[in-house]
Amino acid sequence: MSYKSKKIKKNRFNQLKYKLGLVKTALLQKIKVLLQQLWREEGDMRLPQTIKIMEFIRSKNKMLRSNNQKVNEWVDNLVDFCILNGKPIDILTQWCLSKDLEVRYRTQGNRFIPLKTELDLIQKQIPRIIQIFDDNGVSINWWVTFNNSFLDRGRIAEDMAEKYIEMIKSLSQMNNIVFIDWEKEVLGKRAKPNEDVLNDFFSFVSERAFEIDFKNLLERVRKYPDFNKTEDELRKEAQFKIACEAEEGRFLVSEDSPFTSEQFILIPLEFPERYVFFSTLVSDFKKRVVSILKPYPWRLDVDDLKYEV
Repeated sequence: MSYKSKKIKKNRFNQLKYKLGLVKTALLQKIKVLLQQLWREEGDMRLPQTIKIMEFIRSKNKMLRSNNQKVNEWVDNLVDFCILNGKPIDILTQWCLSKDLEVRYRTQGNRFIPLKTELDLIQKQIPRIIQIFDDNGVSINWWVTFNNSFLDRGRIAEDMAEKYIEMIKSLSQMNNIVFIDWEKEVLGKRAKPNEDVLNDFFSFVSERAFEIDFKNLLERVRKYPDFNKTEDELRKEAQFKIACEAEEGRFLVSEDSPFTSEQFILIPLEFPERYVFFSTLVSDFKKRVVSILKPYPWRLDVDDLKYEV
């Protein structure tokens, strides 16, 4: 056999060997996935990576409040699914553009200076959570959306909102945390109520749930001496807000949402009870809520005032 013939034969053998190697790798990966799935299903167990992640998550959840909403097993299933399929998880954190920011702006000398709570959240708490997922083979896309009030009386001025958002953005150095103005960059307009809920309210919302929410609202507004709405006006306002929350819950898991519904967890900066009416049109919405971050980082307290001085 000539040298040329031997070389051609050798090249063909190497190509075949390479292709067989690719097939072997693919088959081993498929077998690994199937074994992991069978091990989990038959033994009712989780992947080791999932166990580590969820132990951390549940520990944070318990430490935050004694009566905190527990982490639902839906989250364990999602983490398992993403590890087995090599998919990232979307995490959503909604940051309220609270009316309190107007008082804070004046108190801080007509500017926004970051609070210790905001620095801790952006530079320690969130990066620590991302690291836990990353260490266990799960990539994270963390969306922090800035949400203005549904109600006119609760909204802050646009220019003030922009100043606050820019200040918060300046605190982060991580590429997988994305900061978004919800109305400007996602909705493209002001948030609206779900018309079906608004027009036939008590077909969607139980009277008992509404009365509990309304009672809490009354207690809050009575603290403000300049509040002059009648109780009937306030009831209509409360129903409008709830219809907006119902629509937001629906939108977040719809095809128009920026998130993939099966890969989306909500980690709030308010108490999880705040999301009760997001479940109005999405019955399992509550399962996505994972309360592990210290709430209301934007609020001033006495220590913050000392810190600023």
